[in-house]
Amino acid sequence: MPLWFLPALIALFAIASLAAGIWLLLHLQDVARVFKGDRVGEMVRGPGHRRATSAAVWTALVVFNTGWIACIVIWIFVLGGEANTVVNAKG
Repeated sequence: MPLWFLPALIALFAIASLAAGIWLLLHLQDVARVFKGDRVGEMVRGPGHRRATSAAVWTALVVFNTGWIACIVIWIFVLGGEANTVVNAKG
């Protein structure tokens, strides 16, 4: 595996997580609708039109969490020294 592979993989997961996070921030009303509760004091959806489906919200949540968790796992893999045996530094 070339030397640039692991940083590129971290960048790919970070960009995917960032894009999903931005999408979630832009669709906060739909996120609130997915997690709405019936009790007093729980999250409620604000006024406005429904723009995203529940499946789209769940997909964005999965991509967001998978992205940052994968970055941490790769980072631990690199810091632990296990990556030294699989990376070819000569190119």
